[in-house]
Order: sequence, then structure tokens, then C-alpha cells
Amino acid sequence: MPERAVFLDRDNTIIDNDGYLGDPSKVKLLTGAATALAALRSLGYRLVVVSNQSGVARGMFTEADVESVNQEMCRQLREQAGAHIDASYYCPYHPEAVIREYRMDHDWRKPKPGMFKQAATDFGLDLSQCWAVGDMPRDIASGAAAGCRTILLKDPNHPAPENETNSLDVSPNFIVKTLADAARIIAREGASHHRDPVPTPLNVPAEPASVPPALPPTTAASAATAVVQSRIDEESLTARVAERLGKKMAATQPAPANPKIEKALEELVVQLRHQNRQSDMPEFSLARLAAVIVQILALLMLFVGLYSAVSTPATIDKWYPSVLGLLRALAWLIGSVTLQGIVIALLMQSRSK
Repeated sequence: MPERAVFLDRDNTIIDNDGYLGDPSKVKLLTGAATALAALRSLGYRLVVVSNQSGVARGMFTEADVESVNQEMCRQLREQAGAHIDASYYCPYHPEAVIREYRMDHDWRKPKPGMFKQAATDFGLDLSQCWAVGDMPRDIASGAAAGCRTILLKDPNHPAPENETNSLDVSPNFIVKTLADAARIIAREGASHHRDPVPTPLNVPAEPASVPPALPPTTAASAATAVVQSRIDEESLTARVAERLGKKMAATQPAPANPKIEKALEELVVQLRHQNRQSDMPEFSLARLAAVIVQILALLMLFVGLYSAVSTPATIDKWYPSVLGLLRALAWLIGSVTLQGIVIALLMQSRSK
């Protein structure tokens, strides 16, 4: 039986990268990318990365560097949400390459669909049931040429270069802002293979309305749609899924959900809960508590020192009390600065843990 996959561009789709990247230490996943990909994997989609890497042809880095960056990206995806990439294809060729052996217009270079067709052969994919997601028109053009449905990411924080915006006459099926929104669409539309959404022109801005509203879930696949919605709190998420599932089951009594998908869904909820706690609540530690106490003492000593300096009489005939008062104020100020240094050291220690 033919399988289906989600083809993903790499740069500014999964990882944050506005230029050519050959250093794995600079790999940084976009917010929500790992959770979105884990959700798609739980729905039965293979995840295939397809990217142009002309930096090799330009002599900026080697193919080994590209492999290292891809491996680091995969490691972070597994570490953050257990997301697994099935394969990473890349095209190191360019028609104007500096390195002669890479100077050609290769069939794998997007907007050509060579990488999509190769993956279809390798994994037995039905390209008509696959999706292509990317932030550039060439990503959409290559996916459409392969026969996939397409989603264009238009994140205001990662705008496409002006020379790329209207370089190809292509129209994606959907335009969204984040990979999490794209995962919502795939989770919903993937269950309705007969539906062929009307392509959206590229000059239409990415508005929240461009993401189809969530429908009441009838299967575990549509329940996963709620999981990958970006920036919603865990209580609202779990309550909404439970309420909608309960109402729909009472009305229509659907068939039991796939246990494997439900288990993956539960794991995603746990991961979201863990991420929310990490981002919204600083971890308690004795070092932090000590830092707060010492900070209060430092402020008190600073106040006393300033008060002593201001209240010390500055008279010539009583120079001894004046000098003594200033020395006392200076001692308080030095003590305050010392305590402030201790506060900084405690905070650094707590962060290192």
C-alpha cells in the first residue's frame, strides 16, 4: 500500500537560518517545530527534508558540513519532542557554482521536483497524498510539480527575499505563519483525500483567518489537530479536546480510535505541559532563594550608606565627625556592592544547574 509523507524545507521552516549554514553548533529549532513534526509522525506521515544547499557549490562549506547540520537538527528534534526524520535530501549543485564539479542545473535543485520523485521511489510514496511545506516559492513550485498539496509559511519574523517573492508563478494551497499551523491543516485535510483546496495566490498576506478553523474531531487524527495549535495553554487544550470528543461520541458514536495514535497524542500533551512549565515557571532552587535574600540585604545596605553620606554634616570646625561619617557611609556602600556580587554569583550558579 502506498505511503504518504510531508516534505519539508529545512531553513526557516524547521530551523532558524537566514543565510548559508554549515556549522552544526548554530542549529536552532524554530519554536513549536519539534512538537508539530511529532504530531505529524503520529498521524502516519513520513517526514522528509528536501533543501537546496548551494553553499557547497559556492565553496562556503562541504557536503560533510551539510550532513553534520542535518544530524544536529535531527538530534534536537528527537530530544525536544521525539520527532523522527525519515530522510534528508539536499542539492549541492548550482548553475553558477564556484566549484566546477558542482556547476550544473541538477534535477534535484528546487523548483524542480527531483528530490520528491527520488523519495517517492525510495519509500513507495503516493505523491498525490503528500504535502510540501516551505517558506519560499521554489518550495511550493517543486511540491506542486511533484503532485503534492502545498503550504507556504509566511512568518513576519522570517520574510522571504524580495527577489524570491514573485520569482515563480505558483500558488500554494494554503498560507500560514508557523509549522504548527501547517500541521493543523495537514491533520484536518489529510483525512479528506477527495478534497482539493483552492490554491491561494502568493500576494495574499498570511492572516490568522488563512488557517482553517478547527472542526469537532471525529477521529484521533483530528484530535491531534488541537494538540499542534501554537501558543495555547495546556488546560484549554485538554479541556477542549475532551469536551469535543465527548459531545461528538454522544451524538454519532464513532468507531474506536487507533490506540497507537491516542498514545502518541497523550505523549504530545505531556510534552506540551513540560514545555509550558519550563517557559512559564523558573525552576526553584536554594541558590535562587539565597540570591533573593542577599539582594534584599544589599539594597538595605545601599540605602543606609546613602543616608549616612547625606546626613553627615560637612563643617570645617567639626571635621573629625564628618570624616568618620563619610567613612561609615563608604563602608556601607562597599558592603552593598560586595553583596550584589554575591547575588550575581548565586544566579549564575542556579542557571548552570
